[in-house]
Amino acid sequence: MAITGRDIERLLYTDTPDPILVVHNGTTEIVAAAELGGYTGAVVVCSRSEILRRVGERDLSEADLARLAEGLAAAIQDPARQQPHWPA
Repeated sequence: MAITGRDIERLLYTDTPDPILVVHNGTTEIVAAAELGGYTGAVVVCSRSEILRRVGERDLSEADLARLAEGLAAAIQDPARQQPHWPA
């Protein structure tokens, strides 16, 4: 299950209310928090509010997005792993 910088960008700029990035049936999807119950078996990656809380309201470079995606993908594959390092 690959999480990409493009997935993070989609999460940040979607019109979906209270969006959450999930992996469902092997693909990444952006879903509204209120609709999460309809995605049985989905793995929650993160919400837009979690990203914004970590990085603030600023433009992220392609490299920043890629680093975020790598850290989140690694954390999902190994849940015991320490929190991903977010760009400052």
